[in-house]
Amino acid sequence: MKKIAEFLDKYFVNTKWTCAVCGKDIFNDEYFCEDCLKTLPKNDKAICLHCGRKVHITQNYCLSCKERMTSVSLARSAFNYDIPISHLIQALKYSGKKYLAEVFAKSLNEVYEGGDLTADFMTFVPMTKASQEKRGFNQSQLIAEKLSILNGLKVENILEKKKDTDRQATLDKFQRMLNLKNAFKVTDKKLVKNKTILVIDDVLTTGSTAESIAETLKKAGAFRVKLLTVASVATDITFE
Repeated sequence: MKKIAEFLDKYFVNTKWTCAVCGKDIFNDEYFCEDCLKTLPKNDKAICLHCGRKVHITQNYCLSCKERMTSVSLARSAFNYDIPISHLIQALKYSGKKYLAEVFAKSLNEVYEGGDLTADFMTFVPMTKASQEKRGFNQSQLIAEKLSILNGLKVENILEKKKDTDRQATLDKFQRMLNLKNAFKVTDKKLVKNKTILVIDDVLTTGSTAESIAETLKKAGAFRVKLLTVASVATDITFE
């Protein structure tokens, strides 16, 4: 019975055998069919060497992160926040398609192996208890746990979000500062002290959330904070 169950899971239930975008049957080691693979907005060309966003010409600091993401020492993302990746991220968050965490983790692991993202351990952007209970899961935690299986880096649940906040992209610079003030807390300062920590999240938009978390971790004694996200918003969208 166990072998029968494994067979059914592998060939009839396992979502890896259908394209994550169009649902077409696939028989390879990818999560996408050949046609959809060509449409993925991979972030593998010119980037800001600090925040990792797509830019027209590779540069050390882009306009979106200069004097903004100062506590985050390095950030990278696997994709640009465009269709179909943006739709898949929304499907994970709002439609409960948890299998997509594994899809994203594979792409994140490729970025992890190719960049200077080494760390002592990983953590993830937390949600408030009420928000997580409402959704049923934290998508960033799911992605981090799937990534941990691939890269062997331990995931530590060391952050707590103390209050729900408005979407950062809808706020101006001053409002973002107030929105995130005292929003996060480190639950284990001994574990954080003198460590390099890799934070996992789904999307890098304004960078304010990542910066707030990095500041919180550094105040608790962290040596360096890096960021790895599934997607990032390109620099041609301003957040002033």
